[in-house]
Formats: sequence, structure tokens, C-alpha cells
Amino acid sequence: AAATRKVACPDGVHTASNAACCALFPVVEDLQKNLFDGGECGEETHESLRLTFHDAIGFSPALFRQHKFGGGGADGSIITFDNVETAFHANNGIDEIVNTQKPIIARHNLTAGDFIQLAGAVGVSNCAGAPRLEFLLGRPPATAPSPDLLVPEPFDSVSKILARFADAGFSPAEVVALLASHSVAAADHVDPTIPGTPFDSTASSFDSQVFI
Repeated sequence: AAATRKVACPDGVHTASNAACCALFPVVEDLQKNLFDGGECGEETHESLRLTFHDAIGFSPALFRQHKFGGGGADGSIITFDNVETAFHANNGIDEIVNTQKPIIARHNLTAGDFIQLAGAVGVSNCAGAPRLEFLLGRPPATAPSPDLLVPEPFDSVSKILARFADAGFSPAEVVALLASHSVAAADHVDPTIPGTPFDSTASSFDSQVFI
């Protein structure tokens, strides 16, 4: 196969397959140094990954078919309209990572939607065994907050959870695969008597222990 042509970035250090990606290297370095404590798979990684999902799942074709606004998906509305969305019951506690990420976003020329997904991908890369997640650049700014009740909750029935995911385009098998993200997660607010409890015994490793 032909070798992918690399573009030299203006910093004289990095190369990229697309010149637009050169602007991301300073963002990644900022994330690793100032959000992820030098590249750790810790609390900020867990919360950043949660944020990617809670922002992206705010999308409902069913609502659009009813001629209602169904959300913009991974558009960053959870940060742009944080005064609205962090008040949703399903987003309990997510204001902490929102408030942590906002000043970092302000330092870079990225939309909130792009930043949230980039931060999630970079954070997960710090976890042992984790996949390298593809990041796609170019999300426009959010124009409105997501409607409430689009984020599945821990105590919802299986049928309700699968129906919500089906509306967003996920098959049951894909829902199970998505649950693997809890391998590097902890429950901060589900049970307030045991805050910060990991979902499995290897919270810094991306593995199948969460299913056991």
C-alpha cells in the first residue's frame, strides 16, 4: 500500500496526515498536562468519558418526527448550555467535569463539541488495554440545549434503556459493547453512601472485568 503523505506542522516537531490536525497537538498536550495529570487514567479520565456520552446521547429522531427539537447529539450543548443540561437528573454531578473543562476550552480554538470528544479520546488512551478512539474534527457550535430525559438512567428498566438507545441508532449488541466503557468508571452519585466506587476491581484498566 502507498505510504500516507505527512504534513509538517508549523511547530517544527509534529507531522500529521492532514494539516488541520496540527492545531490539535497543543490541545492534546494541554489535556495531558493540566486535565489528566501527566497522562493518568484517573478521575478526570472517567468523568471526561462520561461527558462524551452524556453530550452525544442528546439526540432523538423520534422527537424530530414529532416536529420537536430532538437535540444536536455530540454538539457540546452540555457545556454551552450547562446551566440547563447539568440540572437534568441524569446529569447529576457532571457539572464538576464541565467546570473543569470550560477554562481549557477557552484557551483553544475548538468548539465545545469537538473538545469534549477529543478529551474523551485522549483520556481513554491513558488507560491500560484501552482502544485508540478515532477523533473526527469539525462539529459546529451547539444552537440549543438538548431536551431532558434522553440520557438513560441506572435504574431504568432494560426495555426502557434499549428503546432509548434504539431511538439513537444503537442495536442491543452495541449497547452491551458500549457498557464496556464502565470498565474505567466509578459511581459517584448513584449511591451517595459509597461515592467514587469503581464498577470493577481494575478501574485504571480497560478490560472485561466490569462484566464479571
